[in-house]
Amino acid sequence: MADTNGNKNGFAVHVRNVTKTFGTGEAQVVALKGVDFDARMGELLMIVGPSGCGKTTLLSVIAGTLVFEAGEIDVFDSPLHRLKNREVTEFRKRNVGFIFQQFNLIPTLSILENVSVPLLINGVGRVKAEKKAREVLERMGLAGRENDRPTLLSGGQQQRVAIARALVHDPRLVICDEPTSALDKDTGAKIMELLRDVARHPDRCVIVVTHDNRVFKYADRMTEMEDGRVHKVHENYSQYEQKGNH
Repeated sequence: MADTNGNKNGFAVHVRNVTKTFGTGEAQVVALKGVDFDARMGELLMIVGPSGCGKTTLLSVIAGTLVFEAGEIDVFDSPLHRLKNREVTEFRKRNVGFIFQQFNLIPTLSILENVSVPLLINGVGRVKAEKKAREVLERMGLAGRENDRPTLLSGGQQQRVAIARALVHDPRLVICDEPTSALDKDTGAKIMELLRDVARHPDRCVIVVTHDNRVFKYADRMTEMEDGRVHKVHENYSQYEQKGNH
């Protein structure tokens, strides 16, 4: 691990005592209950646990897409808890890439245009953006498909486009929310192999929220959540499996 480029104690993400609630009064739900969490540079970290335990909420507050009420979150030495909304947005545009379960590609745009979007948002000119998008699509094995619409691709191909879009602006943090659950076993394995390769960059961190136990073996570490808290951290999949988790 390349600890020198990370956050406190060499971590890419450092979360302490974070609380997040939804609703008010009798309808109030505490989604995160004083969560402590860390993610390291150069690793693929999985967050696992039952539905409703707070996994996606934790992912969202780390990514800066959801405001939290209390606690501290540092991502690459940027204290999200101290930044203004505009500053969080700028940080996210430069440093975070997103990969979703349902791909979230824009159906009216070509593959090339979809992948170019993060660069255009960051102010890169169209010609330069499309050149970089072509390079990333080629790395994903999609050369020659640039002008196709997403609906012409298989699920696995669409997810590779989504990965290309997430990586095109060279983010240091890649956030993945159930990236394989809509895919068959073999395709999901190929996607996880891609993500594992992405995570090997010494200045990058990949965090995956998943229920898909078929892909747990690809994790460098696993964080178990339960009832809005981090329940246990396993240093590798073997340790997780030995505890009777399957």
